[in-house]
Amino acid sequence: MTMIDGVCLIVDAAEGAMAQTKYVLSRALKMGLKPIVVLNKCDKDDAWSRIENGEVEIELFETFDALGANDEQMDYVTVYASGKAGWATTDIEVAREFSTGAKEVKGGETSMTVLLNTILDNIPAPEISSLKGVTNPDDEPFAMAATTVGFDNFLGRLCTGRIYSGSIEKNDMVALIPRDTAPEDVGKMTLSTSNITGMFVNRGVMRTDLEPAIASAGDIVTLSGCPDTIAVGDTLTLKSNPLDHPLETPPINPPTLSMEIGANTSPLSGKEGTIVASSRVRERLYSETDNNVTLSVTKSETDPERSVVHARGELQLGILIEQMRREGYERECQIFHCCCARWISSKTLHYTNRIHRIHFSDGFTPKYHYFEM
Repeated sequence: MTMIDGVCLIVDAAEGAMAQTKYVLSRALKMGLKPIVVLNKCDKDDAWSRIENGEVEIELFETFDALGANDEQMDYVTVYASGKAGWATTDIEVAREFSTGAKEVKGGETSMTVLLNTILDNIPAPEISSLKGVTNPDDEPFAMAATTVGFDNFLGRLCTGRIYSGSIEKNDMVALIPRDTAPEDVGKMTLSTSNITGMFVNRGVMRTDLEPAIASAGDIVTLSGCPDTIAVGDTLTLKSNPLDHPLETPPINPPTLSMEIGANTSPLSGKEGTIVASSRVRERLYSETDNNVTLSVTKSETDPERSVVHARGELQLGILIEQMRREGYERECQIFHCCCARWISSKTLHYTNRIHRIHFSDGFTPKYHYFEM
């Protein structure tokens, strides 16, 4: 969310705003972003009647009000569209004619270009952050906050983020500043360094090489060859002209659930899967954290052969267990915990297990559970 400059809310005109869109929308509104509302599928059955009698507009206003939108955010631009038919317009009268079939769609001024022009007119261009103490923009050091990190067997450690200042080229040597580093300690510590071996951008859903391989402030890029110790929220800067402080990044939401996972120790071990060693299971769990930044793995305090996986929810843990099963891993999942985070300071989190003991009869399906509060 820290990489965006605007938000485009796409709403089904016949069904209204879905529940799953409200979380991301609420985050965008808290950042002060002004949205663009796209009413899609206006030519759908009963969709235009809902628009004319005000049902869609009332639902949107109630949603925005419930999410804490201010008056300026309430005064959003509405685009009427039909992605299937290939038209979009900000004129409600033109939209009525298209939706009811009174006018034939011929493209031109009512094509999807209208939506793209609306985005260009209403969403501001990326702002270039001016760093303290730097008067000449050409002297600004390269600064980029890691938004997501990943790993590729051929490219190595990957980092995606938005460049806040300066520029970077392929083969430049970068230095890593951990997010919790105090500004006065940056000059005293030895920073991890590496050479950038590749630069990529997203074109639609595809990741392609950046040509020419140079990026500057405001660009969102993926860099390969980053230091292995990089984590979400850390700052990348050039070793030749380093930044003297880490960039301010929002705190990472703590995990909500944890589960102990280990090798299958039952008498039926080896009947369903081919990988049964606890070391292999632990390696698989640690490898998952390379590309899934919301997961963390630690050793169990009660059993050295088991690992504790911290995650954001049941679905995330369920997907991981099913993936391991399909890959041939046999594992036991015995204890299911709810992690309650308690803030001690701005930099320290302590987790306590408050809800526990959901036993699994077959390694995945809950048999029974009870809660202790």
